[in-house]
Amino acid sequence: MKMTDKKFYDIALDQSDKQAIADRAEIRELLEYERWARDNNHYDLEAACYSDDAIIHVSWYDGPAKGYFESVAKANGGGAKHKIFYTTVWLNGDKAIAEMSVMMLSPRIEVDGQKLDLHSYARIFTRLEKQNGVWKILSGDCIYERDELVPVVPGLPINIDTKELASYRESYQGLCYVLARTGMEGSNDEAGDDKPETVEKLYNDASEWIFS
Repeated sequence: MKMTDKKFYDIALDQSDKQAIADRAEIRELLEYERWARDNNHYDLEAACYSDDAIIHVSWYDGPAKGYFESVAKANGGGAKHKIFYTTVWLNGDKAIAEMSVMMLSPRIEVDGQKLDLHSYARIFTRLEKQNGVWKILSGDCIYERDELVPVVPGLPINIDTKELASYRESYQGLCYVLARTGMEGSNDEAGDDKPETVEKLYNDASEWIFS
């Protein structure tokens, strides 16, 4: 098999390698701590989890991590919270890839005169590297699965523009709908389960990187 044909997820779990076990544990701790710092508005602590040249790709931001932290801090975190389900880590020497399954809870919002909650389901996909003996995040992407707009009072009908909602990507259409009402625009090019080719490209690029 050619090196470029390998996929990162083909790296088998080896529980006999104690150093690898320790590295995976350190990476999970780092990623969970990064989300805690993000959710609790500790942006300096969050930034310390990343390498100096890290980049971020999400629905509303694409660029250097430094600019991302500045944008999030300016918005006082946006009020979002993350509920983590599980994190899987693949190692190849001092490189690693991790995928964390999360539910993102928006702050309670008022959309078209009605209070709603936005629940977004996604996988946070990161590349990491051990630098001077310490794991750092090199890049962060979101793989969007689906989302939902839920009325705060159960059973009430939701008064939204269904035509506009349908114009957005299915895997994060509720998020785009809400962003549009805050003066922001969601990208149409993010990795999402509604377009498997976008996930495949992200995986292929990561596979090439981890084996290079």
